[in-house]
Amino acid sequence: MTCYLCGQPIADDAPFYNDHGQQVCKPCFLEAKRCFICRFPGRKVQEVPGLGGECEFCRGNVVAEGSPVLEALQPLQPFLERFGSWPALPPRFAWVDRLELRAMQTQADLPPDQFMDDFLRFCYPVYYQAGTYHLLRRMAKPTFAVHAIIQLASAQVAQRFDLAHLGGNTPFHTMARGFCHWLGYQAAGLLKYDVEKRQLRKWPELGAQGDFARWELSAQHMPPAKVVAQFRAELGPAARKYLPQRAP
Repeated sequence: MTCYLCGQPIADDAPFYNDHGQQVCKPCFLEAKRCFICRFPGRKVQEVPGLGGECEFCRGNVVAEGSPVLEALQPLQPFLERFGSWPALPPRFAWVDRLELRAMQTQADLPPDQFMDDFLRFCYPVYYQAGTYHLLRRMAKPTFAVHAIIQLASAQVAQRFDLAHLGGNTPFHTMARGFCHWLGYQAAGLLKYDVEKRQLRKWPELGAQGDFARWELSAQHMPPAKVVAQFRAELGPAARKYLPQRAP
């Protein structure tokens, strides 16, 4: 195994970083300029004004501010309809920067991390709030796809119960957020988006993914259709218990 950047062999017991089918040794990873989209170092990282470097793996495979978002969403519709999660209301979109998007989701004082993308660790790059899908100004198409699925499903639940978003901390909110996160995780697996699947398995932290582990465990013992049926059966009673003033 050799390093993608320096070409030197990587010892079997040495730490390395792996993505895009390439391996980078730890010294190179620490010194190299990394892509602001995937956080992996490339050989040809080009600067995108106001955002950062973009690597050869992500270049040409992004959804960026000004892209036809509705067109990009259409291939996701069959997946969402299969799980009963295509929102009824026409979507609205707003492109925002990382700090603004992160502030919508958490006000926590997050420590800097030189190894990982703090945004992906703690926040979603697509976030539904008050009838609008707030989008990171530039992201890889696979990242957009799986996170759009999560937030389209979140929007359906929020709209049904007249909620601005699913950011609350009641058992209703954590159950619903976990299910929506699980849908994105399922989609990443079906679409063979391995990077996004690994990310969703671990992140975001600070509870943004809700009770994801519960639904993931359920999916190990029953087919997806039954997991969906279980969620639908529990959603109304949970709303009546924890959102009594809003339950239909």
